[in-house]
Amino acid sequence: MTQFAPFAIALRLSGVTIGQYELDAALRQLCSRYEPEDADGSFYGQVDVPVANPVRSLLELAERSGPAIAAMLEDRRIGKAVIDLAFDYPDHGESMSARLPAHAAAAIAGYGIDIEISVYLTDVEDDEEE
Repeated sequence: MTQFAPFAIALRLSGVTIGQYELDAALRQLCSRYEPEDADGSFYGQVDVPVANPVRSLLELAERSGPAIAAMLEDRRIGKAVIDLAFDYPDHGESMSARLPAHAAAAIAGYGIDIEISVYLTDVEDDEEE
């Protein structure tokens, strides 16, 4: 059985049309990034999610910020909301898998938040030295 252990989790919000203070207040937490996008009046916001207990962190995020995210998606104050789960893939590995528990996926997806999996090759520095 695989363990659900991403090394990073980020809530990524694109097409944000409200200010950072209003976004932080609506989410009931602070954004770690808030910056302009290419489109005029459109911003990117990011919330870093703790990974010590990733399932609990996802459930807490859904409970704390999920209803506000759903409302902001509905009235277009946010264009897209995505949870990015980042995993490392060792360079000597042949395959990898990770299971996101159904109740955590349902808690996030129930508010219109997409789930994205990012996989990063690790031990790249070792390859460059050879």
